[in-house]
Amino acid sequence: MPVRTAATDVGAATELTPAGAAAVNPPGGRAGAAGRPAEPGQAGAAGRAGQAGGAGRAGGAGQESEEGGGGRGGPSFDWCNNGGPSRGYLAGRGGGNVMQQPPAGWKPPELDPRRSGIYRSDNKGQSWTAVTNCNARPMYFSQLRIDPTNDKTIYVAGLPVAKSLDGGKTFATLDDAGGHNSPGHVDQHAIWIDPKNHRHIMIGNDGGLDISWDQGRTWDFVNTMATALAYVVTADMRRPYFVYIGLQDNGSWGGPSAVRGRGGIMNSDWYGIGGGDGFYTAVDPTDFSNVITESQDGNTNRYDLRTGRGVSIRPRAPAAPGRGGAGRAGEATEAGDPGGAGEAGRAGEAGRAVEAGRAGGGAQPPTPQTAPPVQVGAPEVQPAGFGGRGGPPNVLNAKTGDQYRFNWNTPVVMSPHNSKIVWLGGNRLFKSYNQGDTWVASDDLTKQIDRNTVSLMGVPGNVTQLSKNDGVVSYGTIVSISESPILPGIVWAGTDDGNLQVSRDGGVTFTEVGKNLPGLPPGHQHWISRIDASHFDAGTAYVSVDGHRSDDLKPYVYVTRNYGQSFENITANLPQYGNVQAVREDPKNRNLLYAGTEFGLFLSLDGGKQWKKFMTNYPTVRTDDILVHPRDGDLIVATHGRSVWIADDITPLQQLTAEVQSEDAHLFDVRPAIAYLNDQQHGQQVGGQKVFVGENGPRGTYINYFLKSAAGGDVKVSIADASGKVVRTIDGTRQAGINRVLWNLAPDPPPPPAGSGQAAGFGGGRGTAPQAVEPGTYMVTLSVGGKTYTKPVSVLQDRWLGER
Repeated sequence: MPVRTAATDVGAATELTPAGAAAVNPPGGRAGAAGRPAEPGQAGAAGRAGQAGGAGRAGGAGQESEEGGGGRGGPSFDWCNNGGPSRGYLAGRGGGNVMQQPPAGWKPPELDPRRSGIYRSDNKGQSWTAVTNCNARPMYFSQLRIDPTNDKTIYVAGLPVAKSLDGGKTFATLDDAGGHNSPGHVDQHAIWIDPKNHRHIMIGNDGGLDISWDQGRTWDFVNTMATALAYVVTADMRRPYFVYIGLQDNGSWGGPSAVRGRGGIMNSDWYGIGGGDGFYTAVDPTDFSNVITESQDGNTNRYDLRTGRGVSIRPRAPAAPGRGGAGRAGEATEAGDPGGAGEAGRAGEAGRAVEAGRAGGGAQPPTPQTAPPVQVGAPEVQPAGFGGRGGPPNVLNAKTGDQYRFNWNTPVVMSPHNSKIVWLGGNRLFKSYNQGDTWVASDDLTKQIDRNTVSLMGVPGNVTQLSKNDGVVSYGTIVSISESPILPGIVWAGTDDGNLQVSRDGGVTFTEVGKNLPGLPPGHQHWISRIDASHFDAGTAYVSVDGHRSDDLKPYVYVTRNYGQSFENITANLPQYGNVQAVREDPKNRNLLYAGTEFGLFLSLDGGKQWKKFMTNYPTVRTDDILVHPRDGDLIVATHGRSVWIADDITPLQQLTAEVQSEDAHLFDVRPAIAYLNDQQHGQQVGGQKVFVGENGPRGTYINYFLKSAAGGDVKVSIADASGKVVRTIDGTRQAGINRVLWNLAPDPPPPPAGSGQAAGFGGGRGTAPQAVEPGTYMVTLSVGGKTYTKPVSVLQDRWLGER
């Protein structure tokens, strides 16, 4: 099967330290004063809002200045930029911090060896000396690199990279705030120093790879690699259809599966929809301009792409008297709170601005909250009422003071029966009948485990731990949802603590059936990573389970045929090392299954009895999501670091039954083809080679056939019009198994003029496609082994050129 890429890796966003991330109070500091993100466009705005202890830029262990305040609104000090233009001074601002020149008489704090930072040993580790308190979010970064030619030159990873030229006494960040030019993205996780040229460095971050030849003063973004981390993929019903993805720390995007222009799919063909960390998207199959996106912690928006308007649809309950709106990130929420972190982080709620609407109040009419404009390369500043301290309630059956937990990757899906019905997962399952304007909430569907009582690596949960709960805003949340395509109202929900719930009455009541999954450890808290309700039977569903967070790296795939009363383990011969992230049933063949694992893509032709790699031209990569386009039959796959891949026209797989495989030869149904027009407005030209171009979808249609054994003679494929006249003949491949040839909709080339000495051909200018046959119905004939096999094919007129 030809496999092609069709993705992008552009844009930027800021990953802020979650509120209440640190459980250790530094001397003289406040715990969890996660701050408000600075406005887009400010110098060095990326990530200034917060580490515990008022650390501002997440550049180093924050320490409040001697002149006081710190925490909320007070000045503080950034050890990782104490050699920058502001000398490390951070002016407090509404819970965040802003780089600016310090006031007269200001003195930086003294080095505190009791705090985290960088230490140096000159006797092979027998003793250590503290050199700085710079240490950016140790749980997430803590990368230290020393120039192999000069031990005084030190690089520390963080939101920006910090560089010291004096052995760690002073640092300057390699971005605007540090007096340098910013690289292509924040969140630096890898640093390489050229051992033969100390000015040549490379950094790997959440946006890709950046290279500097002047020690970080300027950067060259490497734009030739498809390295996007796409969590979930959806698609619309345009022709060609568009693909929608959420990218790690890169927002949500939409882009074409193919273009009508002469080139391939450019980054500029993609457009940003939502900001923050992009996860789930949902696009209305009846109106492609109506798109829902979700970023971290349940922040969900609905956008109208035609008008450019967006609204927040995050579920919100009425606030308790005297308090702001519902759902503070990291705050204790409901009984048995897994959210942890208590009251920490009120002044920023994991990066959401909460300036307005603080009074909250009781129930109000649910007025939609305007979503912010998307600004690529800047933090996503959420409006008041975006799930923080404000905004009118929109959960109709909520009680005053109800607060909800949402996973960093919150699932949101449209009903396959009615696109106005939307399902969204928190600790409860939310159902909307109007695409998120209002919601109805279920009961809490999680195990309601207080994660602060759970031992971590042998340390009891009630004991102080470094970076406790960092990176996990809430726990005990729904992470997967699926509604039956057969029968409305049968809906499944899986949680991050091991519950698998099913409702047969539209989400009113649920039955926990996860306890019936065989072969899992007793009392497990494995993620129910994916649920796929069957397209053929209302009581059938497929489930994958991911236990790697509990040090269980085995794959788990199950099927139930009785609404979860019992399950069959169909993991079979999947590699015994590598968790399963996604499982899908083919919508046209109940025995054709797909599984995305930590290391690749697999399929089964017999309902899970046996699995085979499906990785021809596909990289060894974690596969996070799988979608079969409902009209075109393309297999669309989202990967964890290699962008989006498309296998064009999987009709032969869908029709490869045992009966077909018993035949000597078989011609599969031929997918309708569109005689696409050339889009003159898509004539993009980019000079040089430093650009990524995705593979374009092939023009025409594939003709697929099966041979039980290799053909001994010629294989011919002919296409005839309605009158029986053969318009095209193609030589076919002859190997055993599935074969395919591409008809590009052109007739046979005309013969060359007599005596010209030219070969037959179409001529035409450079890059000009041959003239297509007229729209209509044609007959495809396969001739092999003295037998013929026929199937019709439709050629459609391109009526969708203006559909944008």
